[in-house]
Amino acid sequence: MKKYNCKHCGAELYWDANAGTLKCEYCEHEFTPEDFEDAEASATATDGIATAAEVDQGGAEADTREEKYEREADEFDKATDESESADLVVYECEHCGAEVITARSTVATTCAFCGRAISLSNKLVGDFKPESVIPFAVDEKQAVEIYKGYCKKALLSPGTFKSENEIKKVKGVYVPFWLHNFTVNADAVVGAENVSSHKRGDDKVVEHHMFRISMDVKGDFKSIPTDGLKNLDDKLMSSIEPFDYSKLTEFNPAYMAGFYAEEYDIGGEDTIAQAKERADDAMRAECIEKAGLYEAKMMESYNPSYTNEVSKYAMLPVWLFNVTYKGKDYQFAVNGETGKIAGKLPISIPKLVGAVLGSGVLTQALALVLRLVA
Repeated sequence: MKKYNCKHCGAELYWDANAGTLKCEYCEHEFTPEDFEDAEASATATDGIATAAEVDQGGAEADTREEKYEREADEFDKATDESESADLVVYECEHCGAEVITARSTVATTCAFCGRAISLSNKLVGDFKPESVIPFAVDEKQAVEIYKGYCKKALLSPGTFKSENEIKKVKGVYVPFWLHNFTVNADAVVGAENVSSHKRGDDKVVEHHMFRISMDVKGDFKSIPTDGLKNLDDKLMSSIEPFDYSKLTEFNPAYMAGFYAEEYDIGGEDTIAQAKERADDAMRAECIEKAGLYEAKMMESYNPSYTNEVSKYAMLPVWLFNVTYKGKDYQFAVNGETGKIAGKLPISIPKLVGAVLGSGVLTQALALVLRLVA
């Protein structure tokens, strides 16, 4: 479990979205994740080294870091056997001593008792370690205000929803995403039609001119995102896009101080099909546009091939809201970098009917029915 302490007063540091740094809430000094890299490298270089005097004095007084990690690994194995609790791991909070139970896939969490962050950075190893991260730029207070503003603008939601909904939980989460890069080469055929009419004597002649446009198209796609969690709503995540990928920085556990994080449970090879589908939709639209000026166009055939496929693992910042209203649960998401929000709001039937009547659609339909009956 890893924590970061202020180099001036010793207080624990947390990521400050507004400052874009690790900021001490007591003396207000700020640090970047890189400020701790030298100290970590030095600590790593001296792992497992103990003087003869230290051994004579204590022996078992303090384990080397290697022994500590071996012991934690043994405890982890015991907690992840084939028993009913195989998916749970117990960690002891270093601040208040409480036992924090979390899923074995969790890589960062917060103590439910004292609210302090617990960073489980020693579990971020091997294939599970992200290559990059976009730090939070929107803090919790800002995210709550964005959510409240979203509710106020919901014209078709019940009036009581804005005042009676209960925010059960707000979580700042680093969501595991796969960023897919690849090149698409496709041969396509677009069917097109122009319609013209003219008089021939007393008759009106309508002519349909049909065309088939064949083309070869190519597209280079960068950083098409797909989330790596099975239990997360893919549509909700796609609705808060885009992220600014120029803000991607090399992963450092310090960015997770004070936030939640989960390891991916869907591999990049299992989500790249979603990315290709999005790319193909864009390519089809481009083919239709490039076909030329016709009154009607439609895709007749589209045959893609993919090369240069690379999938990169990144952590992207998201605020998740779990809200209850009249016994029903609703989930909202706020992009932790841009502040874009998405989520389904409850619909008021009376307001919906009123909106339809106001548009005149239902009125016209009723008038038509009355004429037919008469």
